[in-house]
Amino acid sequence: MLTQVTIKNSFESWRDAVRDLLSRDVAPCDVVWTAGEQGALFQGLVAPSRGGHRGRDFRVSREFIKLASAVACIDDAEKWPLLYRILFRLQHENPNLLMIESDVDVRRSRVMEKAIGRDVHKFHAFVRFRKLAGLDEEVYTAWHEPTHFTVERATPFFARRFGTMKFSILTPKGCAHWDRKKLIFSDGVDKPFAPAADEMEDFWLLYYRSIFNPFRLKVKAMKREFPVKHWSTLPEAVLIPELIREALSL
Repeated sequence: MLTQVTIKNSFESWRDAVRDLLSRDVAPCDVVWTAGEQGALFQGLVAPSRGGHRGRDFRVSREFIKLASAVACIDDAEKWPLLYRILFRLQHENPNLLMIESDVDVRRSRVMEKAIGRDVHKFHAFVRFRKLAGLDEEVYTAWHEPTHFTVERATPFFARRFGTMKFSILTPKGCAHWDRKKLIFSDGVDKPFAPAADEMEDFWLLYYRSIFNPFRLKVKAMKREFPVKHWSTLPEAVLIPELIREALSL
C-alpha cells in the first residue's frame, strides 16, 4: 500500500514525516513524496497504528543529520526520497552506510552536500548591501540569486558580521531580515524588488579596479568562480567587460 506524504520544502517538515514512517517501518518504495504547504504536512498520510503500539525505535547519527540538513537545501525534488532511502538503509542494512563512498545513494547525497557548500560560499562572497533612501534610520538591503535554498543556511554569517546593522537579503528562493536581535525568514521575491544603486557604488568600482590584475586574468576560471549570473547583482561587475578588454589588449 502506497503512503503519500505531503511536506513543506524544509528539513524540519521532512524530519517530522519520516519519524512516523520509520516508526511504522514503511519501506522507501512505498512512499510517494509531494510538495505542499505546512498545513498539508500529513495530508494523505496513513495514520499511525493504535492500541498502544509505538512502532520500532530508531537512532540517527549526527553525521546523517549534518548530511540531511545540507541535502534538504538542494533544488531537486529527488532529495526527499533519497534521504529517506538512506535513512531506511541505515536502520535496516548497515549503520555504517555513510562510510561507503562508492554506494550510489551515498555518492549522490555527497554530491548534493558539496553543491550546497559551494552555494553558501558564493552567497557569502557575492552579497552587496545598499542603503535604503528616505528612511529615518539606516536600513540596508541586498539582492542575491542562489542556485539552491540556502538562505537560512547562509544568512547567519551576515547577522554575526553586521550585527549592529538592520538589513534584508532578498532572493527568489526566500528572504532574510535582521532587526539587530533575530533573523526572520520570509518567502522569496522577484527581481524588481532588488535594491537600486546607492552612494557606495563608486567605492566598490574604485576598489575593484584597484585590485584587478590584468596579468593574472583567466577568463574561464573567473567565470567558473564568479558566475555571470551574479554580475548583475554586484556593483563592481559592470567593470568586468571593460577590464577584460583592456587586459586582452596588453
